[in-house]
Amino acid sequence: MAQKKNYSRYFIILNEDEKGYAIASDKLPTGYVKLEVKSNKCKISYYVQNLKREAAPYYMILVLGKKDTNKLIKMGELNIDDFGRADVSYEYTSDNIGDTGVDVDSISGASVVRMIDTNIKPVLSGFLTSDIPKWRDYIIIEPKSREEEEVKEEVTPISIFDKYEESVEQRVKIEEVEEIEEIEEIYDSRKDIVENIVEDIVEVDDAREDMLEVEELEQVREEQQELEAQESVENDVYTRNKDEKRPKCKVGKFFNELAKDYEEMKDEIDEIKNCVWYRIPSKDINSMNCPMHWNKYSVIYSPMINYHNYIMAHKYYLVGYKYDKEGKMKCLIYGIPGSKSKLHQPYGGKTGFVTWVPSKSRKCEGYWLMFYDFKTSTILIPVK
Repeated sequence: MAQKKNYSRYFIILNEDEKGYAIASDKLPTGYVKLEVKSNKCKISYYVQNLKREAAPYYMILVLGKKDTNKLIKMGELNIDDFGRADVSYEYTSDNIGDTGVDVDSISGASVVRMIDTNIKPVLSGFLTSDIPKWRDYIIIEPKSREEEEVKEEVTPISIFDKYEESVEQRVKIEEVEEIEEIEEIYDSRKDIVENIVEDIVEVDDAREDMLEVEELEQVREEQQELEAQESVENDVYTRNKDEKRPKCKVGKFFNELAKDYEEMKDEIDEIKNCVWYRIPSKDINSMNCPMHWNKYSVIYSPMINYHNYIMAHKYYLVGYKYDKEGKMKCLIYGIPGSKSKLHQPYGGKTGFVTWVPSKSRKCEGYWLMFYDFKTSTILIPVK
């Protein structure tokens, strides 16, 4: 397995759990919980919007459903402002969340709730896995001490795209995934999906040759030899046809298979180099919420379900495969149509949509982009 990183960041997207708490009929309450782990420190941030103020308080809850913990940490009250928003954070050591002796790795979900006596009434909730436990019956524990502060993070949108390659390479180095164990890390938060990923890519994995027929192995070797031969005679090693540019590594083949049924947008965005774009139709949230194919669902649809309010105006969004000059997959890019106005920027950029690019074909004004490292399950923030 790859060595554990010193820094990681995860988002738990909060969705409406019970009707009646929206600040307006046309504005659904939404939010997220961000978990940032650096060395032995953990910062837990709550952000919600469009939630109406009530006489009785809302409470922030962390769900501990991993490692058979089965407990709830009651983080404290969530004070809503006049605009239906709240933005707070807590800091603890990663192995002692809320001085409760619980490790951050035990967190499986989060919620904003109302409490009537000992009964929990969820308002917003979200989970890191698709297997949602019966968490309302868990034992509630409270932190012994807490340090609360207003979140004052700022992200700087990209302004010089020619420097994008250099800046991202300084932050993370994405190497070709050659072992099944590394592929499992891509979706380690969805254990039920991993088995399907292994099945889909096993035919190109040298570590599982004993599971393949001889003819299939020969075919894979021939393809690899063909690509190696082209390296010596072509400058463009990531394509067999000059009009066809897409990832060609082992992991790239896996992602290309997921996108084969979608329209390729060849002349839509030219500011991002070495990237192939696909148009993903999305008429409504139901069209995104049917995981008939788990791998496709987890890559194409699941990350964008909570942005359907921003997508519905154009009824589509983009998924981009960013690769390097050798055709190796670097990261995924999600694009939501809209103008450069902050009104069209998803959650004001707080979930990673900080880069805006114009539409070359003028199918819309442009797109807000979010860069996602599929290997480490983290959002990349481009810098100048």
